[in-house]
Amino acid sequence: MSREASVVVPETAVLDGETAAATCPYCDRPFRRERLRDLHVGDAHEDLSDGETAAYEAAVEAEAEDLFVYHLKVAGALGVVFTALFLLAVVGFSL
Repeated sequence: MSREASVVVPETAVLDGETAAATCPYCDRPFRRERLRDLHVGDAHEDLSDGETAAYEAAVEAEAEDLFVYHLKVAGALGVVFTALFLLAVVGFSL
């Protein structure tokens, strides 16, 4: 019995048949989203123009906001799980 290994495709990879939404102006690397290109340019290259620096800072801020929202969702889900477990324990031990 053979099992196929699941292939994890990074979010930055442009799949066959897709067109790149953005390309790095320095190394011509394709990206699926412009924000990913802006993060790459700011992290991997030096001597950025003012526009590239502003785009990088905006992309970093957007990533931080997305991460904060993700953390809120995780905290909310954990709160719901713990509340449900607590209520089940109260009901279970009161019988």
